[in-house]
Amino acid sequence: MTSCIDLLQSPRARKISGVLGVSMLLALGASAQAATLRGKVESGNMALGGYRVSLYASSVGVAPAWALVGQGASDSSGNFQIAYATPAAVPNQQTVYFVEAHRNGVLLASAIGTDADVPEEVVVNERTTVATGNAFAQFIDGGKIQGNRYGMTNAVHMAANLANPRTGKVGEVLASSPNGTGNSTLPTFNSLSNAVAACVAGTVNCFRLFGATTPPGGPAPGDVLQAVANIVRHPAYPGYPDPTDPIFQLAQVHPVYRPALSQRPTNWLLFLKFTGGFYSTQDSDNLFNGPGNFAIDAQGYAWVNDNAEPRPAGEFACAGRRLLKFYPWGKSYPGSPYFGGGLSGVGYGITLDPRGNVWVGNFGFQDPPCALVPELAAKHDSVSAFRKDGVAISSAAGFTQGDVSWPQGTVSDRKGNIWVANCGNDSVTRYALGDPTRAINVALGPTPAAGQPQIKPFGAVVDAQGNVWINGNRSNAVYVISPDGTLIDTLGATYQGRTVLSHPVGNAADSKGNVWVANSDWLDSPCPTRRELGPATNPSVTMFQRLGRQPYPGSPFKGGGLTLPWGIAVDGDDTVWVFNFGAVTVGHRTDIPTGISRFCGVSTGKCPAGMRIGDPISPDTGYRSDALERITGGEIDPSGNIWLTNNWKRDANPFVNPFGNAIVIAIGAAAPILTPLIGPPVPARQ
Repeated sequence: MTSCIDLLQSPRARKISGVLGVSMLLALGASAQAATLRGKVESGNMALGGYRVSLYASSVGVAPAWALVGQGASDSSGNFQIAYATPAAVPNQQTVYFVEAHRNGVLLASAIGTDADVPEEVVVNERTTVATGNAFAQFIDGGKIQGNRYGMTNAVHMAANLANPRTGKVGEVLASSPNGTGNSTLPTFNSLSNAVAACVAGTVNCFRLFGATTPPGGPAPGDVLQAVANIVRHPAYPGYPDPTDPIFQLAQVHPVYRPALSQRPTNWLLFLKFTGGFYSTQDSDNLFNGPGNFAIDAQGYAWVNDNAEPRPAGEFACAGRRLLKFYPWGKSYPGSPYFGGGLSGVGYGITLDPRGNVWVGNFGFQDPPCALVPELAAKHDSVSAFRKDGVAISSAAGFTQGDVSWPQGTVSDRKGNIWVANCGNDSVTRYALGDPTRAINVALGPTPAAGQPQIKPFGAVVDAQGNVWINGNRSNAVYVISPDGTLIDTLGATYQGRTVLSHPVGNAADSKGNVWVANSDWLDSPCPTRRELGPATNPSVTMFQRLGRQPYPGSPFKGGGLTLPWGIAVDGDDTVWVFNFGAVTVGHRTDIPTGISRFCGVSTGKCPAGMRIGDPISPDTGYRSDALERITGGEIDPSGNIWLTNNWKRDANPFVNPFGNAIVIAIGAAAPILTPLIGPPVPARQ
């Protein structure tokens, strides 16, 4: 059993010798540049004196990867000063700088910058600690913060969204619309900061914090920063809405930050909302309307498709004709949105090929009146492609070869072949090596009568052998196509007397090549009509095994807050994340916020102790947030953030601009993966 003394004498709480720092400076030699860091250690508005303050450098591509580069101490006014040396720029090397302040087992921290972007003055407090613990949650381990190049450098900017390292105040993104007073993310952040403040105020509260953040069957955290990271990795406590959540109770002890939560949340994840500016109102000048899905590139930049044109709430919205790009921390990228290339109401389909080109399927989303106006009416028969600089490759009509029809899932394989699920004609189009002139069309069943598809191909994913798995949304089946375009298997709705597929939508492969399917039990995709909606009473996920392609025993899996499962993703720990299209079906109203669900995958050793494949990790509520609307797509980036679409409003009128105008990022929630995601995920913590 870990004692209180053990917790306070953790590796970070012991005196640091400084040998690593001296070694690093000697190795830098003449390339090192002298610098001075000044700052203040605070708790709320109260100065904290007597703290040992250390500056660390965490580098990718150079040894040592985690090095002490300078130390100081805070005086009675909380002020400190550290002399240190910065290395000269080295190709393929990225250095992230952290400040840590220690005293009597308490640790406050801040991610302050990268390479030449290190400020001269900083403030270290509970807010910067919570910001760092969230943004770097997947990289904090055993007294060090280390990770992959892009995941680490991007996380610095994400941390600054939450807390400004120069001032210690709430970051501009978190403080402003569409966040700020617009949702509960700021109060949640402040409550977490108050839980840390309780530890600063009294050692006994540190013991309570460490006990509350000890993972099931795992070791107790050695310091406050690890405790915050553990909250992100294990963000929910049982018994909701019972108020005995230990983090919520700690947040009441010394509440120096306001506004804070007045009641316990279903989870402690921070869901940060982005609309492309500091606004929330839906209008014609918005950046986008109805984001459908994501494709994240090698550096963590996110490409987003767009269902509809921006319009005010209550007005008809015609087909979206723009493609968007965001920085890895949610800021709109210069030059975005991109136009042309035949974009027309893109749906669920978006992918990056191995060359970095972006491909999207033009489903032709539009409010019904738009179809009556020829110059506004969407087409439903093309795919668009763009270079990585946003320049269209496809013509103004898009690529139509291969009998494209109401395309949904659109994926690339590792050879650069592009696969398109044609919801409108029960087929799949393949562009060999991304060349539309080499298109083939693979029929999944008999050619349907005009406008009457019976299979409705939707989700598409590539497995470890290069086979493509296609969900039949109406047929309640999964179709497996070989890399050369041959239909090699059809997996039915029932297996050994159990229903394993029910109105499936999204799908995803895990690192072992198994395929997971999200069963909405409701959706009948409108390509063009949706007359066979399901009851939405048995939402579930099914895992099909790589060998034999049979459902894993126990499939389908339920619980975890599943409501209307749509998108699905697998992270670097093989944890399965499911994205719900609201808590109730379209046309019904509820005060229940939308949530995301989480399941134990094939790497059970990385699940909470005692869990098996398919067990829900998220509680019966799911991880809810009032920042979320109806989610269709989600994707995981190299920092472990989960990008989520606010595709439709929770109380949407399906005929008059039902679309949402935001994306949401669940910060640090998932194990990072290498991007772009082409085939099974590859872990990317280091």
